[in-house]
Amino acid sequence: MTDPRMPVPRVIPPLSAPRVIAPLAAPRVIVPLAAPRVIAFGDVFDDVIVTPAGDIRPDTDTAATIERRSGGSAANAAAWFGHLGSESHFFGRVGAADVDRHAAELADAGVAAHLLADTERPTGTIVVVLQPDRTRTMLTERGANVLTGPADVDRALLAPGAHLHLTGYSLFNDVPGTERMSAVRACAALIAAATAAGMTISVNPGSAGFIADHGADTVLDASRGATVLLPNLDEGRALIASAGPAAPGSSAADPEEVATALLAHAPVVALTMGRGGVLAAVRRAHGHPLVVRVPALLVDPVDTTGAGDAFSAGFVHALLTGGSVVAEAIDEARLERAAREGVRCAAIAIQRLGARPPVAGRPEPVTATETVPV
Repeated sequence: MTDPRMPVPRVIPPLSAPRVIAPLAAPRVIVPLAAPRVIAFGDVFDDVIVTPAGDIRPDTDTAATIERRSGGSAANAAAWFGHLGSESHFFGRVGAADVDRHAAELADAGVAAHLLADTERPTGTIVVVLQPDRTRTMLTERGANVLTGPADVDRALLAPGAHLHLTGYSLFNDVPGTERMSAVRACAALIAAATAAGMTISVNPGSAGFIADHGADTVLDASRGATVLLPNLDEGRALIASAGPAAPGSSAADPEEVATALLAHAPVVALTMGRGGVLAAVRRAHGHPLVVRVPALLVDPVDTTGAGDAFSAGFVHALLTGGSVVAEAIDEARLERAAREGVRCAAIAIQRLGARPPVAGRPEPVTATETVPV
């Protein structure tokens, strides 16, 4: 039963169904007076996407389509920010032979790529096996990503009005338990420096499994000072699970309860719920928080990889281009607009093989057939 003290979200009805989503070349956001600067650092991968023609047969051949795309949660988000019009900067590490290729691909998306060459480790690689039911199995070799950290970010780019975007994998990068506090302090120092420079910060916590591995308290400590939290529902529930008996930390916690609890850690929360759409909330100094719910769009999914990164970029970019990202300055219309833009970008991402946006000048239509998970 929902706590009667909890705010009742305003449910935003779908515009229509079915529908065709506007191409990425014409995003429905307020045009900024100047492109916001967004800085991201973290993982960049070569994705090997395998689509078997049928059931995988052990100890023999299985026919499949195999395609290669560039990925990595932080790099994907940077690409979507750049494609949407932000002044996007990305810091990461790849194998020495791949620096020019990855820099050029990110540049195609409007990203200034600051890549360090690793002469000993290869570029990180993920094998993504797509099943007929659209589930994914991912096999990961982190490669050069294991050395990426907050120290890679050029502090000269920190400036008033700029924005720092972090992913869960950027926060810890699979460091051993004995080094986690060092990673927490490094991330906290970067967030503190960004805050002191007059910047806003968004954090996509990664995955519920990642939170379980590192601990909810550790993840929240590393992201302390964030302006926007961007978990999905499972991640949100995992983040509040350690808050004690006063918090609804069970796996059955209602989305409204999860989002409201997370407002204790950031003034803006966008909770994605797959086919349930998005619930976005903003903290209010006095009274109940502002809460809106936006439905998922109807699309024909091809590959769900990177949908959360696309949503994060769309949501945050819309906030940045709509005015000051201060809780009291965000009204219902602006919050709804940001949530809709995030869902729109996720819908485009899920219609494509791979996790990056369409190449500039060649927007791809979105066919409306079923709801998009983000």
